[in-house]
Amino acid sequence: MSENMLLKCCNCESEIDENGDYGWSHVKNAYLCIDCRQSDEESVSTVFILDDTSIKKYFIGNHVRINEHGDEIGPLYSIDRTWVNTGGYRGHHETTIDGWSSVLSGWTTGAWGDPTSDRKTTFNEWAENLMSGKIKPPVPIAIVVDPTSNLFSTGISVLTEHADIVNNWLGVFRKDLSYSLS
Repeated sequence: MSENMLLKCCNCESEIDENGDYGWSHVKNAYLCIDCRQSDEESVSTVFILDDTSIKKYFIGNHVRINEHGDEIGPLYSIDRTWVNTGGYRGHHETTIDGWSSVLSGWTTGAWGDPTSDRKTTFNEWAENLMSGKIKPPVPIAIVVDPTSNLFSTGISVLTEHADIVNNWLGVFRKDLSYSLS
């Protein structure tokens, strides 16, 4: 790089030392300072794409779009993520895949032993069974795990290109899953 060219972070516009640590924004196709890169990586959404034979895992930030091995996703999926403000500093991320629609959405939490977390068990166990291969989806589906401003809750959406097939596959159990995520 020539001496008179200055690298700037595409997020905070701070100067970047080309000989030091820095990152790359896959979204803006530009440099990120290491602080902005680390901040983005600490709050990524996780997208699990499942079919009847495999699970692929992707990390989606405001700038980062990588698979579980740290490789850029590339043109395989057009994944977008936005922040939905619900008032003040509260809100949640919402991750979408171009051409895919949501068949379930809501939020979940851990097993805290209270009535709310107990209700979440239905979805959590179903998702665990999908991830372990005990349940096989009839067509590819994505389970999206999005950070929220509440440390104890996680946004969830189940996406697919074939909503009719997935809804028929879930049948009446879809109502239980939807209630679990409410």
